[in-house]
Amino acid sequence: MQKASWNSPLAIFFLGFLLLLFANGCGGGGGGGDSPPASSGDNPTPTATSTSNSTTTGTDTTTEKQFVLNRMRDWYLWYDQIPSNLDIASYASAEAVLEATRYKTRDKWSYIETAKAATAQLNTGEFTGIGIRTSQDASGNLWVNEVFANSPAKAAGVIRGDRIVSINGKSVADINAAKGWDTAYGASTAGVQVDLVLARSASSETLSLSLVKSTFIVDAVPVNRVLSQNNTFIGYLVYDSFTSASYISLVKAFNTFQAAGVSEMILDLRYNGGGLIDVAAYLASLMRNASSKDIFAKLQYNKNHSSSNYNLNYSTLTNNLNLSRVFFITSSATCSASEMLIQGLKPYLTVVPIGATTCGKPVGMDVVTFSDKVLAAISFTIVNANGEGDYYNGLTPVCTAKDDLTHSLGDVAESSLATALSYLANKTCPATATQRQIPGQILTLWPKGPGDQGHDGLW
Repeated sequence: MQKASWNSPLAIFFLGFLLLLFANGCGGGGGGGDSPPASSGDNPTPTATSTSNSTTTGTDTTTEKQFVLNRMRDWYLWYDQIPSNLDIASYASAEAVLEATRYKTRDKWSYIETAKAATAQLNTGEFTGIGIRTSQDASGNLWVNEVFANSPAKAAGVIRGDRIVSINGKSVADINAAKGWDTAYGASTAGVQVDLVLARSASSETLSLSLVKSTFIVDAVPVNRVLSQNNTFIGYLVYDSFTSASYISLVKAFNTFQAAGVSEMILDLRYNGGGLIDVAAYLASLMRNASSKDIFAKLQYNKNHSSSNYNLNYSTLTNNLNLSRVFFITSSATCSASEMLIQGLKPYLTVVPIGATTCGKPVGMDVVTFSDKVLAAISFTIVNANGEGDYYNGLTPVCTAKDDLTHSLGDVAESSLATALSYLANKTCPATATQRQIPGQILTLWPKGPGDQGHDGLW
């Protein structure tokens, strides 16, 4: 086994990211035990890539641009779509070169980020901001979907279902018109003040709040409950991002589920844009009684690097729930490693998606460093043990339901959870479950930062 280092690619899957403490994505599966692995195995490292091709030193712009172009021509999944006459001298930055080489017909996810920002949240759960997740409906209304514990927003009394009227004196409509979301909340630095005007529909209140950004830990498992219905114990868990920091929370929740005799599972992935692929394999292993020889997913590189193809296997865990069926609450923000989890379980048990069609990202990326940045470009496709993949149009739900902002996550009256419970009891989709929510339109999470960071719409 080896630790992941700044000089080796690291396989990730969405709003996936990189991890310094674990070598993510082992080809040989896992061992037994109740605890998360201290290291998850050897991540396949491209044997043809020398140190000089996987990292650069200094901040010379020309060197950075050339590194990105070389890497894309070699490892990018759609390398053959890059113009043969592309000249880096025509572009001002490495980011501009990436944009010029990106295959826009398929690739909505490749990005460049600072190494510091790339590691913070998925490694430790650390985030700097006011602590809300937002979405916008088709009418341009901006809603609060989640408020995170220990955040400035939580301390100020912001709640799920609040509508944001203005941010720092600018209306949502003005920010939309100016395409100003990257700067709307100010710098991502502790101490920055954010002035919000909120409308609270339940009481017709208008609230004016001044929040000061802080650095806090985001728990990727903000809600877990044991529900009881018709003498059946059901584990309900909200999971927001596949982070290494979430291992402990997952283990605690599943130990509780096992002790309670849970025999059905509802996994709420409505806001989960993805993360680390070995965490996805670990979570799948908690849900079924797996063999370490069972294939969770197959990762397939371009034809120049087919020797790097490998299988990511399940682990045998004694605290698994041995389920025969899992319900998933999904939305258009359910992406990447979340979809990989659903697909990875599909050959072995019954999966029942509830909610809305997922984002459609059947591909992943290796992360490599250059200067003080990371390049995360799409480099492999994902298929499950049955060879099923290519779900660019997303995974469709068995029953449709909307995100019900009038109820807390985990409330059995919340539309998506109520729909899942109804189907579990009656084996049919309820006719009226999707009527009990605001807004009555589809919500789209507004992304903060590049895709595959695991925090779409998080501010």
